[in-house]
Amino acid sequence: MYARSKHQAGFTIVELLIALVIATMLLTAMTGLIDGVFETRDDTVVRSTATRDTRFAMRRMVTAVLGTERLLLPLADNPNTNWREHVREETMPASTPEGDSTLATAVLAVTLDPSLDIDADGWADANNDKDYLDLNNNASRDAGEPERVDEDHDNDIHGDGQAGIIGVDDDGDGQADESSGNDDDEDGSVNEDGSANGDEDNDGAIDEDPTQDANDDGAPGVLGFDDDYDGTIDEGSSDDDDEDGLRSEDWFDAVVFFLSGSTLMERQPNLNPADGTDYTEYPIADNVTHFRVERIPDTGKRSVLVDITLEITLPDFEPVSLNARVRVGGGS
Repeated sequence: MYARSKHQAGFTIVELLIALVIATMLLTAMTGLIDGVFETRDDTVVRSTATRDTRFAMRRMVTAVLGTERLLLPLADNPNTNWREHVREETMPASTPEGDSTLATAVLAVTLDPSLDIDADGWADANNDKDYLDLNNNASRDAGEPERVDEDHDNDIHGDGQAGIIGVDDDGDGQADESSGNDDDEDGSVNEDGSANGDEDNDGAIDEDPTQDANDDGAPGVLGFDDDYDGTIDEGSSDDDDEDGLRSEDWFDAVVFFLSGSTLMERQPNLNPADGTDYTEYPIADNVTHFRVERIPDTGKRSVLVDITLEITLPDFEPVSLNARVRVGGGS
């Protein structure tokens, strides 16, 4: 038989404890490193989300401005009031609850892009009466015959029964829809600025509060012109602006961007709307902390620029802000 050696290899309890402590320290360090990697990744995802949301909302507004034929809001500054109208701005803490009923002061509104045909029925969505220029007078629309959009509005140009745009503080005085439904600029007077002679009411805005006779010339369509190419000049009533025998059937379809609490909302008219109250509103950006819209006349030109700033701030993160200056109708 062989005797067992006194120096047989093995680990003592102390060595095992030391090894266990070292392993624990290494595991803790690795866990912290992994957690840091995941936190960095999560921060990147959050920042990316905020940037994406800001870009999406800005793109919606820029596209609407480029495609429109008419800027509805902001209005130009009215020298008869003591507040700014050409700048509409709102700043709030990130904690402002969504759905806050406080009246939105920052707002952008334009008429619907006359080239849009979302339902692909061959008619522009903004062409409420499906009207066109019958160039060869054959009572049917042929190739090349253009549509007529927003050409035959009522005294209430938005067709919504309210002063200005329904539910919106048009003139920035802190009240929405005050005065008559025919008061399109909410200045307390009605139908005082037609589409013929510039700023007739001297309020800084041009052609923003017309009568049913859009051209203000006392004749159907344009005085002395065969508007519908049917061989007859100025037939019908003076408020039949397109000489089609119908009156006030094609209003301005408003596309509106405004804040509800910290949520940026977009309002779009529904397809084939019954009137100006037939629309849908939906959120396009949350956690908005700053929204600013400025109307800027393009010096020496009739065109108008719109300067838009949008800022989104997520809790515990730096704000993401974008700015764009766009020419009204610049994409058409």
